[in-house]
Amino acid sequence: MVRPETPAERRRKGPRFGGNFMTVLEVSRDLVCLCADGVVLDVNSAGIAMLGAERADQVVGRAFRDLVGGDYAGVIDDLLHLKEIEGSAFPIKILHLDGGAFEAELQIHPARELGSAHAVVTARDISRQGRLARTARYSEDRFQALVERSMHLVLLCHGGRIGYINGTGVGVLGGSDASQFVGMPVSEIFAGEYREIVAADLAALLEEGGVMPVRLARLDGVAFDAQIKATPLPSRGAAPEYMVEARDITAHIRAVAALRHMNDTLEQKVVARTRELAEERSRAVEARAFVESLLEAVPNPLWWKDTGGRYLGYNGAFRELHGIGSTDWIGRTMEGTVNPGFAAVSAEADLRSLSEAGRIQFEARLEVAADRALDVVVNKTAWRGREGRPEGVIGVMLDITERKRMEAELRRLATTDVLTGSFNRRHFMELAGAEVDRARRHGRPLVALMLDIDHFKRINDTHGHPVGDVAIKALADVCTQEIRHEDVLGRLGGEEFAIALTETDLDGALQVAERLRQAVAAIRIPAELGIVAFTVSIGVAERLETDTAIDAMLSRADMALYAAKRSGRNRVAVG
Repeated sequence: MVRPETPAERRRKGPRFGGNFMTVLEVSRDLVCLCADGVVLDVNSAGIAMLGAERADQVVGRAFRDLVGGDYAGVIDDLLHLKEIEGSAFPIKILHLDGGAFEAELQIHPARELGSAHAVVTARDISRQGRLARTARYSEDRFQALVERSMHLVLLCHGGRIGYINGTGVGVLGGSDASQFVGMPVSEIFAGEYREIVAADLAALLEEGGVMPVRLARLDGVAFDAQIKATPLPSRGAAPEYMVEARDITAHIRAVAALRHMNDTLEQKVVARTRELAEERSRAVEARAFVESLLEAVPNPLWWKDTGGRYLGYNGAFRELHGIGSTDWIGRTMEGTVNPGFAAVSAEADLRSLSEAGRIQFEARLEVAADRALDVVVNKTAWRGREGRPEGVIGVMLDITERKRMEAELRRLATTDVLTGSFNRRHFMELAGAEVDRARRHGRPLVALMLDIDHFKRINDTHGHPVGDVAIKALADVCTQEIRHEDVLGRLGGEEFAIALTETDLDGALQVAERLRQAVAAIRIPAELGIVAFTVSIGVAERLETDTAIDAMLSRADMALYAAKRSGRNRVAVG
């Protein structure tokens, strides 16, 4: 009795095609065509449209190699004549009949059951994935430039010593070169008692978590006020790794103190002067000149309105912000003068100011031009007449756009790896853990991959750590190109990466892992001592019903990774 073939054995042999297979594949959104000796015999409707044709006879009879761009024509000819068999899909450029082109993932299936030298060609348009990958690489490069050109000091530390300092940090601490600080005890950048505290108890600094006011010291010993934040990073050894961000707030403290004093006294003086103008008409000209001079001296935009929300006046900073004249908005309300979102929040604050005692504060987004918007903090208070009744509202504004931008960038920095732009270990574990929970709830497949560069120490020892960093980033770029945007990529440390493949079973994950392995093996990095090439070993582990967290999957994938290493490297193993 002949044992029937298993599904796995049928997959290894590849698809089999019957005489009506083109009718079946007519519903496919990918290009599908039947070729004999490299010539197109039939093509589906999706393929006709993808090639820029209107009818099948514009494609049938053409040599398929003529539809391929670049240097692929000779290779395609060999594959179509079945001189070589390629079992997996590969990227290629396909030409439109009108001369255009698009990126595609091509696969050629032998179809000898339909005739000698018969082959079925399938192609999937991947132009969008290519654009997304290029956009991601551009964003990563911009992010690295942002850290180096940040307006504030950024340190990466290992244990109690500085491992990296950005260019701004060198200037803030009065240095001329980063080498003056690399290897220095991190406590040395603090002044006075702060230096002693950090030197004695580094853990206290790391446990603080939020932004702290401290005193820092330049190389010449001069101390200055600063705000710092220490963020622990995933550490491979016993010594903690962490990032320190700091900014010099000496001038900010002076400015804030002066502004606070000015704002506090200004409200009182304006209200008092307005009351005096009503009581003493004879001194109206002198009082008006004084108030106008005082308001013009305020560096922040300031305005005042009546109880109906109509502008009564505003200072020079307000006019400059909105690009208006001294009378353009007098008598008008916010309708038609500012963006609706800001107008709604500001109108609510006006009502509260008129009905409540004290100062009302809010944050909002103000559009000052078609292509320019600011994040602002607005303080409002009511000014009152001689009988104590509210006569209107005074407002003063502070631009906090730059502060908001830096807060957003620092949040992003806390979730990504500086070198590669992929998620750091902590954020990867959070996102991958969430995918495990989702897969458990809905009974969906999930697979974890562990990747590690083979003989990475040899690259560092032979070519130096900068080339090693280029290799690590090249691996991260390949992973980003090969996986989908819904998958999760993270750098766990050194040359080790992990990937969580969502909605993917083991067979699909093995195909992804093999593509990754081949793509990494094709990487070539120019260096002083010659071209650097390297390979990667990959461990694969699918989610089991007993898995309640990502840790168990990563542990099995890690064991499979080391099994791949022991069995010769440059291969994929399943755990």
